[in-house]
Amino acid sequence: MTTKEEILKAIQESAEELGKMPTIAELKRLKKIGLKTVKRYFSRYSDALREAGFEPQGPGYKLPLETLVKDWLAIASKLGKVPSLLEYNRQSAYSVGPLIGRYGGWTEVPRGVLLFLREKGLEEEWGDVAAMLERHESCNGSGDSRSSAGNGKWKDAPLYGAPLTPWSMLHAPINEMGVLYLLGALAPYVKLVVTRAQAPFPDLEVMREVEPGLWQRVPAELEFESRNFLIHGHDPDKVAMIVCWVHNWPECPVEVVELSAVLRRLRGAP
Repeated sequence: MTTKEEILKAIQESAEELGKMPTIAELKRLKKIGLKTVKRYFSRYSDALREAGFEPQGPGYKLPLETLVKDWLAIASKLGKVPSLLEYNRQSAYSVGPLIGRYGGWTEVPRGVLLFLREKGLEEEWGDVAAMLERHESCNGSGDSRSSAGNGKWKDAPLYGAPLTPWSMLHAPINEMGVLYLLGALAPYVKLVVTRAQAPFPDLEVMREVEPGLWQRVPAELEFESRNFLIHGHDPDKVAMIVCWVHNWPECPVEVVELSAVLRRLRGAP
């Protein structure tokens, strides 16, 4: 049986190998130690991280804005350009969620970071990146990215005929953001109304009909696969449901809304 000391050592070794604090999924992949083993000695995975010498960061933990911004600035400085969402996700120790939640979208992050530098008087300290952000915002505000005709066409992008399907999302989701958009499109069919979406756990606050004519506001969590809820170490007592694309957690202790199953039902497929 794995001991408490072996778990702590495994976390530290995984962090050294990854160059960042390991998630529970990464710990299981690298050291074959899963959440069930961790919970023999710790109430939560975050408790194990703290005892191993780390400050937990990620879903459920509110990071200081300065920490997020300086992390983004360091990546931008290393790349010599504004990082794409994929580039940031590959190089940062944090997820993209906190910055998106703070600024309302990934494309708004550069403007938000530039304003932060100005407000804190850090433009000189981050001179090269600040100048790059100034150029980036100047280009984005010039209107050059749109055709001069002003008809909304994006330059060099191909044109298509009108969609022949009533669905507002053409391809299946591949991440939580896709699940959120699809939930909005299917809301009338699953009888859920989103009243709040946020970066910290839980992701959503939704209204649902519990009796004819009676609705209740409940917390819900978005996952691409329902089993990710377990991998992320979330507390099932804090949510009323999981909204996902694929339901692959048969032992799930809370209600699951599987959007792929909803689509199959609407299409009349088994």
